[in-house]
Amino acid sequence: MQSSIERISPVECRVQVEIPWTDISGRLQEKLRDVGRRARVPGFRPGKVPGNVLERMFGKSVRQELARDLVQETFQTAVAQNSVIPLTQPVLESSTLESGSPFRYAARFEVPPQIEPKDYAGVPVRRRPAVVDAAKVTAELERRREQLTELRPLAEGETRELTAEGDVWTVDVEGTIGETRVSRKDVRVDIGVEKSEFVPGLAAALADTKLADVGKLRTLRFVPPEDRMRQDLRGQEAVLGVGLRELRVKHVPALDDDFARDTGEGESLAELEAKITEKIRQDDADEAERDARRRLVATLLERNPFEAAPSMIAREVSAQVDATKRQLSQQGMKLANIGTTEADLARRIRPQALFNVKAYLLLDAIGKAESIEVSDEDFEAELVKMAEEGGQNLARMRAQMEKSGQLVLVRAQMREERILDLLMSKAEVTEAADPEPEAGAEGDDDIA
Repeated sequence: MQSSIERISPVECRVQVEIPWTDISGRLQEKLRDVGRRARVPGFRPGKVPGNVLERMFGKSVRQELARDLVQETFQTAVAQNSVIPLTQPVLESSTLESGSPFRYAARFEVPPQIEPKDYAGVPVRRRPAVVDAAKVTAELERRREQLTELRPLAEGETRELTAEGDVWTVDVEGTIGETRVSRKDVRVDIGVEKSEFVPGLAAALADTKLADVGKLRTLRFVPPEDRMRQDLRGQEAVLGVGLRELRVKHVPALDDDFARDTGEGESLAELEAKITEKIRQDDADEAERDARRRLVATLLERNPFEAAPSMIAREVSAQVDATKRQLSQQGMKLANIGTTEADLARRIRPQALFNVKAYLLLDAIGKAESIEVSDEDFEAELVKMAEEGGQNLARMRAQMEKSGQLVLVRAQMREERILDLLMSKAEVTEAADPEPEAGAEGDDDIA
């Protein structure tokens, strides 16, 4: 077999292959004989159809089938011989398969662009200083208080008549929202808390419940708040039978030194707040670093323009659409519930997908130019760290990651981080806060 490859565009090649007649004549005759054994031709018994009749009736289709087989069988060999990485299956442009002559075909296919990276040292990059949002510190303290909050039975001698904020009911719910049936047992309802409600608005609807109603059934009619409902259920009345099984009361710890010690993170409230503040500062510093690296890559793409293969972009778009659909599915929702379609989502995702693909290709080219790789020792150390942090058995974790293809992904991410580390070390980094958005300006997907 002889083959040659020519690049017909930055992201497309043409392969031309020639296979001697002596290599394919036997296969062509065998295919014709196989057809003869199965063919039903008037005037001839099965298996007794003369060769010239088979050739006249089935020769064209048999040669077409053999040609397809030969293309599939030889394409990978041809691109390997020419050290080319195909991104798509070959699209046949021409082929000839005639008795006594070599089989020749030409096909085109997509390939990664050839990139010779330049001007990637001394890139000016702005990185904002890390900041600590006081609201996040407060939220973290409240999250720890919630973790240490106890649910206790209603105190004996409680004199109030109605439920109040801080009460937690365990209820069974059976009913409808519009025409949609809803049913669940052991539903927790926190009076005064809206988040994570089984039915949005249920806590508010129970706000006039009497403490003496424990063990009774209430029928509630209300329209759940539209901003927290699936689109197909907005504006629909909820008619729910609510069985009031149990009432408990939250006992929230005071923000004091005893609370800090109970968290196991500090001997005093001041020490706990300091640790939380530092963690938030570090998280924001990491986010600021990621933002700076993304701006660095955007600048490098401006300095190194190239075309990306359409198939790579399409695969990235498809992967992001699938990820969005999986996330929605975990919440019991579909794209229609958020007012979009797969085609519209793909259109909006495409600019980010294009950036991701081009960033990967350029960073890979820089990594090759700088001979950046991840050694087996470093890779193993990273897996050990991941297993320890996740409290997992290393061998079991490795087997699961290998099965899902995550091992390759982890190694690629490690290499990319090393490439970005190098680029940031060579960059001219300026510490400066993010510019204030212009009045009336709307957010967009600008990455500069």
